[in-house]
Amino acid sequence: MRKGTSITTLIAGIIAAGCFLFFWLLYPYHNLLKEQMTLFLHSAEHFLSYLTKPAWLSSAAGDLLTQFYIYPAGGALLVTVSLLAEWFLFRRVFRKSGMRSLYSSLSALVPVIIEFLLHCGLHYPLSSTFSTLIALVTLIAFMRLRSNSLYFWLAFPAAAMMYLLAGHGIILFIAGWMIIGILGRRRRWYSMALPALCSLALPLLLRATFLLSPVQAYRYPVREPLTLSVDMTWKKILELDYESQQQNWPRVLVLSRDYALQNRIASYYTNLALSQTGLMGEWLFHFYQPGPAGLFLPATQYSTPLMITFSNEAFFYLGDLNMAQHAAMLGMIFSPYHRSARLVKRLAEIHIAIGDGPAAEKYLGLLDKTLFYRKWARQARALTAGEDMPLRKKIPSIDTVRLADDYLTSLEILLQSNPENKTALDYLLCYHLLNKDIPSFRDAYNTWGYSAGERMPGVYAQALIVSLYQEGADNETLKEYNIPVPVISEFMDYTRAYEQAKGLSAPLQERFGNTFWFYYHFAMLE
Repeated sequence: MRKGTSITTLIAGIIAAGCFLFFWLLYPYHNLLKEQMTLFLHSAEHFLSYLTKPAWLSSAAGDLLTQFYIYPAGGALLVTVSLLAEWFLFRRVFRKSGMRSLYSSLSALVPVIIEFLLHCGLHYPLSSTFSTLIALVTLIAFMRLRSNSLYFWLAFPAAAMMYLLAGHGIILFIAGWMIIGILGRRRRWYSMALPALCSLALPLLLRATFLLSPVQAYRYPVREPLTLSVDMTWKKILELDYESQQQNWPRVLVLSRDYALQNRIASYYTNLALSQTGLMGEWLFHFYQPGPAGLFLPATQYSTPLMITFSNEAFFYLGDLNMAQHAAMLGMIFSPYHRSARLVKRLAEIHIAIGDGPAAEKYLGLLDKTLFYRKWARQARALTAGEDMPLRKKIPSIDTVRLADDYLTSLEILLQSNPENKTALDYLLCYHLLNKDIPSFRDAYNTWGYSAGERMPGVYAQALIVSLYQEGADNETLKEYNIPVPVISEFMDYTRAYEQAKGLSAPLQERFGNTFWFYYHFAMLE
């Protein structure tokens, strides 16, 4: 027995260490996102708000500890410890049911592995694991009851309390209670059925009180559909998102090059990094471009909650703070918990930039009540009175009613107010290029981008020479636009190669794959 216990302990230790290292080093960004999408306030009012829903104990405890996900090692440690506790409790239940030590240890790994995979999802909360832990502790307590009468008559009150404290843990508790009652207590199944059915009907009966749908009532505190997989594509996208939040733009470009994701959100962050490093006009087609969809993320009825959450980033750096605020508010509304530390920070930044102190203070006051953002809130207050803010110079002085996806109007308003807004100019020109709309590109370039004697970025030169070629422009016009001679020479080479390829892209890919001309002829717009 001692040998078996030692082997079991060793195996559990190795698995726990692997789980910790996985979430710390290989898969930290899911936990970082979960922390950003919650907002736990240290106030009595916030604590009382948990009473409006079931699972108030597991929800409050889970959200309280989710704050520590802000540190990758903290998130990894919390997930690992909670899974280890779950394994220990499942093992205890199996052993009390008469299963041998080694078999109970191995059997307990099955639900823990499932829980591990659930934590690899985008929205699976720590509070859900706590619901399972509370159910297991209650089940073990019931197994210790010596009286069969108490075991039977206390089931419904315990289940009712279980639902209020742990939500979906009621299902695990009742299932375990029935199995142990039939197999261990030798109760007939039909004598167990009535209390079980009454207990399982509780979520349905109370759903109107808690304003939940039938599905939500049974899976609370889980609020989003479950996924059971390790998604490395989302890990890479969230890494791009995290580095963008840190304004580590060169790092974003390095990751984009290494990952080479053909994904709209990845292109969105890549293009944002290109604009912030001044390389958009040079390197646009060195990365995957799904058409103009890679410049903005829509905040519409067809968007996912995460897409809406991310959509404010481009507007914020462009200086269109009305649209950034609109996207951030929608992100807050459609987030799983309807309160997000990340979006509260962004709304505070927006109101600080526009000089609206009272509105900024509303959001800073919320952050004052958090554990890890109160310092940021104190530092941000010093900016409300400051005048030297680069972002403030980009804010348009005019505005108009427009649709959320009317990106051209947004960009034109920004440039009308501030023709020096280089980010808005790059986005406007690239929007036309990615739409393959050469006439609109040339009009925009002539209106906002033309400057005599200034070197033209390579991608813009490639598009402009196509327009000039189509109209049969002479050499004087080429000199007037200051198109680099190598671009003219390369365009002639591409034209000959395109004619020889007879509509095939493969012969042109290696040399011309990162040019506007190749994109113009072969890219399929999404």
